[in-house]
Amino acid sequence: MRFNTYGSRNNPIIIMLTSSFCSAESLSYLYEELNSDYFVIVPEYNGHYEGSSDFTTSNTEAKEIVDFLKENGISDVCLIYGQAMGAEIGMELISQSLKQRITIESAFFDGGTFLKQPKLYKAIMNFKHKSMMNKMKTQSVDEVVNWKSVDQFKKDETETMRPVIESMVKTAPVITDSSIKNETEARYTFNFPPLPDEVQENIFFVYASDEKNFKSCFKHLIDAYPSANFKTLKGEGHLTYSVRKTDDYLKVIRAICNRNNED
Repeated sequence: MRFNTYGSRNNPIIIMLTSSFCSAESLSYLYEELNSDYFVIVPEYNGHYEGSSDFTTSNTEAKEIVDFLKENGISDVCLIYGQAMGAEIGMELISQSLKQRITIESAFFDGGTFLKQPKLYKAIMNFKHKSMMNKMKTQSVDEVVNWKSVDQFKKDETETMRPVIESMVKTAPVITDSSIKNETEARYTFNFPPLPDEVQENIFFVYASDEKNFKSCFKHLIDAYPSANFKTLKGEGHLTYSVRKTDDYLKVIRAICNRNNED
């Protein structure tokens, strides 16, 4: 794993975790607007860049982030932000940080795939993901945006989600079949780590009401983390609000961060 950092180390710290098969640049439309006020850490997952080892598990990815924090003397994180699979890694990161006495003040997770699916489902999705990434190796961003769909994005969402799709096209030539298989396993094997109520109270989950992940995950999340905060958005798709209304979305991120500093 490699770590991209933006802004001054003297500012409050935000860790931003990308969706599956994405490079760090997929979140540039957010961290470029935050780095003047925050120290933003954007990990690049294993298997997602030239010369890296394969992606293995969410647990391992989270552990490498914890190790980075410890090595750099970071014991307080203002916010963990995660999109899709990044939300699942983020929850594992919270759990591991608690054990290492690293304070996570708040977390904000958008469109997380918090599911535990059977082996057959994961096998089918692994085949789908391999086919998608192999096809991306030979096509331009414009061509991919014109696909009928890109994994979780519908046809009418692909142009909106260009920043994310562009980063997937960048990742496609370097990601191995082994990384794709392990990443698919990670996406669909969420174990709901137990968290104290006082930690749950500072976690914010958001979904578009029409997205697939909302329909399949929302009830399980509420059952597992009843003290957390839940928000649904109407008229949006998977992650589309963050791109279509970025200014409003950044206000939400800042508001969550600022609440940590209120007396």
